[in-house]
Amino acid sequence: MVAGGIRRILVAVVLVAGVTLFGSTLLALVAGSPIRRTVAVGFYLVGSILLLAGFFVGNRGVLRAETDEERPGLLGLSRKGVRSATGDEQRESIRVSALVIGLGIALLLIGTIADNAHSLA
Repeated sequence: MVAGGIRRILVAVVLVAGVTLFGSTLLALVAGSPIRRTVAVGFYLVGSILLLAGFFVGNRGVLRAETDEERPGLLGLSRKGVRSATGDEQRESIRVSALVIGLGIALLLIGTIADNAHSLA
């Protein structure tokens, strides 16, 4: 079970990194910028966006919106109520947050390795 989870996480990292690499390389070729630097900035940008997204997903409150389709509201739209999140919903929110933050950190590390403006050694 743990090996399957690690495999899925690695697939997610490779998939997100591959899409970022492809998009950054394409952008560098179109703009005429140095490819290695543009790829590093692309990893930094996408990693930072994922960190922010993970932060906001993790800070979601314990209340959830609830729609009531039997009682239409203004202009025929359904009214929304508020309910408490179940324990499963709260745990899922934390797990999704951890996954997205982990992907963001991984992309920032890949960007640091790809960046030739600063030496790691």
